Amino acid sequence: MIHIARSVLISGVVFLLSACASTFSGQVSSFHEWQPQMAKIYVVERAPDQENNPEYKVYEEQLRKQLGLSGFQEADAQHPAVMKVSMAYASNFAELQVNSMHPALYDPIWRLHFRRGLYYGPYWYPYPSLYPSDLSVKRSYLHQLELRFSDVQSNKRLADIKVSTEQLNPAISLFMPDLLALAMQDFPQPNGSTKVIELQKATKEVK
Repeated sequence: MIHIARSVLISGVVFLLSACASTFSGQVSSFHEWQPQMAKIYVVERAPDQENNPEYKVYEEQLRKQLGLSGFQEADAQHPAVMKVSMAYASNFAELQVNSMHPALYDPIWRLHFRRGLYYGPYWYPYPSLYPSDLSVKRSYLHQLELRFSDVQSNKRLADIKVSTEQLNPAISLFMPDLLALAMQDFPQPNGSTKVIELQKATKEVK
């Protein structure tokens, strides 16, 4: 009986571990002139350099899937497009100090630092910092996604959503489905809002 009870207990623990959830977080900014009654029938618009880009085409399929989950319908012969959806993405290298009183994330493109620890809030710095050679530094990457919704007839911008996440892995492909999910979370977010959103991700791996 004890052996059976122990087996049941172990099975229960394994099940709970397999059903546990991890989180994925990112900063989402939303600007729009969205009307609730607007028909969500879209066509994907590609930039010229995206036409023959295999990587982009993979992300475009993920975009279509996420739009479908968010109640959008892709245009066809019976349902002409009301809006165009375009997508842009980028990854930037940064360095994150880990043993300094003022650790910060450095963006080499905009030279923008995000303070850590007790000193929160972004601030501008004109040149890269010169860190001591013995300073412990770990690499991080800023992955960014932008979705734009525009009216087909007037080309008027309907919505502009920007998402960014800081990760240690440089491959944006690992995070694109989550970035798209963040972008469309509770679409549309309040106009002019910028906030950190967390997604719950169920995992089935048990070590």
